[in-house]
Amino acid sequence: MQNTSLSAFCRDYSLSKGSVHKFLKAEGFDTAEGLTPDAVKAATAYFLDIEPDTTTAPAAGGLTVFTGNHCTTLAVPGFDGLTLDLGQFRDSSALVIADPLAAAEQFLAAADMIQGALAGDIADREARLARTKQAQAQVATKAQQLALEQRLYRLQTAQLDAATSDETSALADALAALQSLGKPAADAPAES
Repeated sequence: MQNTSLSAFCRDYSLSKGSVHKFLKAEGFDTAEGLTPDAVKAATAYFLDIEPDTTTAPAAGGLTVFTGNHCTTLAVPGFDGLTLDLGQFRDSSALVIADPLAAAEQFLAAADMIQGALAGDIADREARLARTKQAQAQVATKAQQLALEQRLYRLQTAQLDAATSDETSALADALAALQSLGKPAADAPAES
């Protein structure tokens, strides 16, 4: 038996060539060389809802039975050029962003900038804290040294003041003794 062309088969039954080709390809038939008798049987059974004519083996007495075609095939209407508004099937609407990926990209860029600013501020604050700790340690060390120096100063000045006072008192006593040696007598005439 000879292969039937896909175009002729589709034309004879008013079928979409693309739909028939897609079905047969999915079923594992190759249509490059036309439709084999098995491909025609499969497409007829699927698209036309009829069993193709088959012949049973001759029964006793040479009787042959044909199943025949007891169905009327209706032409499938064409849908080429049909315009359909999906809004007629909806009862709701949605708020949308025209380009959500672009909006997300802008948000991510802004978020990255904010995260960078936050991290930079934390780094600045940590550096300031480190400098403050260093300054506080230096000041605390110097304050401790100063407190020790003040105690030492107080001790040294107390010792020096006591020694100076002792020496000054001794000097004053010596000067007073010297002055008393050269004091004129009360009845002696004053020198002019």
